[in-house]
Amino acid sequence: MPFVNHENIRLYYEIHGQGEPLLLIMGLGYHSLSWHRTLPALAKHFQVIVFDNRGVGKSSMPEKPYSIEIMANDARAVLDAASVESAHVFGISMGGMIAQRLALAYPERVRSLVLGCTTAGGTTHVQPSPEISELMVARAALTGTPEENAWAAAPIVYSQAFIQKYPELIQEDIEKRIEMVTPPHCYLSQLQACLAHDTSNELDKITIPTLVIHGDADELVPYKNGVNLAEKIQRAELFTIPGAGHIFFTEATDMVNNKVIQFLGR
Repeated sequence: MPFVNHENIRLYYEIHGQGEPLLLIMGLGYHSLSWHRTLPALAKHFQVIVFDNRGVGKSSMPEKPYSIEIMANDARAVLDAASVESAHVFGISMGGMIAQRLALAYPERVRSLVLGCTTAGGTTHVQPSPEISELMVARAALTGTPEENAWAAAPIVYSQAFIQKYPELIQEDIEKRIEMVTPPHCYLSQLQACLAHDTSNELDKITIPTLVIHGDADELVPYKNGVNLAEKIQRAELFTIPGAGHIFFTEATDMVNNKVIQFLGR
C-alpha cells in the first residue's frame, strides 16, 4: 500500500489505469473508496490517482487545524510521489476547493480542472439553509452507529426524489463509506477548512480548461455556487444535472462519467 510522508503526515494513495494522469480529490469526511462509481470508468481512459485527504481513510488524522491550502499541498505531495509532473484534476465539494487552490498555487501542475458541487467561498458563497448548516455541524456529535449516522445525513446530500426511488444505491454508498469511519475531530477540522475557503477574488487567474458540474437540486452547496464559478473562470463550461443533489456522481453516474471523459478527451 503506497504512502507518501509529507510534513509529518502519511497520505495514502493508489494509481489505477494508464494514460494521461488524472488526480481525484474527494470531499468533506469522505475517503477514496467513495469514488467507487467513478474510478472504474475513468481508469479505462486515464492513469487515475486517488488518495485519502488528511483526516480520513488510511491517511494520518492529526489533531490540529487544517486548511484548504494545507490540503492542496498534500495533493501536490501525492503528485510528487506518483512521479506526475502535471495532471488533470477532478475535485468534489471540499475536493473542488482543494483543486482550485492547487491550480492557483501550482498552475504548472494542473492541466485542466473538473469542479463538482463546489464553491469559491468568501462573500460570494451562496449559503445553504440554516437548518442544513446546523445539521452539518451536528454530524460530528451524532451518537448512532456509523450506518445510522450516514443515513441521517442522506437528506442533506441526496435529492429527495433519489432517496425515495433508489435507496439501494444510497445503501451501497454508505457501505463503502463506513468501511473507514472519519473521527469527529477530523470531520470538524475539514469542515472548518471549508468554511474558511475563499478563492472568490482569484478565479480570473485560472486560465486552464475547466468543467463545472453541479446538480440544480443541491441543497448543501446550492446550484448558484456552480453558476458563479463558471462565470468567473475564463475557460469554464457549466454542466448542469437536472434534479440532482450534492452527490451527483451517484445520482447521475453514467452521465457524469461520460461527460468527464469527453471533456478531458478534448
